[in-house]
Amino acid sequence: MREHFLDKPFLYRQALKTVSLLPAAVTYGLARLVAALAYLFSPRDRRHVSHNFDLIFNGYNPPANRKLLLWRFFQNYGIYVVDFFRLLNMTLEESQAFAQLYQGHHHIDAALQRGRGAVLLTAHLGHWEIGGLGLRAMGYPVNVVALKHNTTFTNALINVMRMRHGIRIIEVEESAYGAIDLVKALNRNEVVAVLGDRVFATDRAEVTTFFNRPVRLPVGPVLLAMAARAPILPAFSVMEAPGRYRGVVEPPLDLKYGPDRKKALQHNLRQVATVFEQYIRRYPDQWYIVEPL
Repeated sequence: MREHFLDKPFLYRQALKTVSLLPAAVTYGLARLVAALAYLFSPRDRRHVSHNFDLIFNGYNPPANRKLLLWRFFQNYGIYVVDFFRLLNMTLEESQAFAQLYQGHHHIDAALQRGRGAVLLTAHLGHWEIGGLGLRAMGYPVNVVALKHNTTFTNALINVMRMRHGIRIIEVEESAYGAIDLVKALNRNEVVAVLGDRVFATDRAEVTTFFNRPVRLPVGPVLLAMAARAPILPAFSVMEAPGRYRGVVEPPLDLKYGPDRKKALQHNLRQVATVFEQYIRRYPDQWYIVEPL
């Protein structure tokens, strides 16, 4: 995982302490202030996000003025960070309250009735951590695909929060055993949640059409589903207000398996790109990707 200047144990400890000691309304106010400063003093990030907006809305009407969307992008990310640290102190029942509704969760039930598990594919949209905790609080067996963070402290902090709530962590960054564990989880008829909109290893990505241009997307989630014959269910947890999120589970993607495996993979990856496009256009100010497409 690439390094960034905020991924420091000291800053994580201070943020966790601040969120623990102050009322939620105060921490949200501080988050908005810090986000405003980031907006003012991060011209490169503003430029990159604006570039992505140009691609996202090429031929489409944005849900709001572009400048307002850009401002809300920074503000929403500040709220995301506060809610993330609030999660670290929550019980499973309290985290369930964050996700007020899981629209479409019957798609998970239908998938698990087939006995092959389900791959829940999401993006860096809304609050993916809350999405996983919300599903776990509803009783689903959840496994999260994770990459190691840059420091042992950060990695432990996040994974302890997940495991305390009964979520199983499967790290797949360096070892082939991670992929085996994922298949085993699906064979146990469990849910495997994975992010699929950002490439961390170029040798595990393929080019597809994304917002009408060639973009590399990770192929791991698609290959996993194809290998296990498990359905891919796009799922998102979008913010409706600070501390309140709406979970949405979409119907399974139309996966193909052959006879031409390469064509099937391309078809399936395009299915992923299409549903990501739909949600990112709907919630562009909650898609927390700063790197230009």
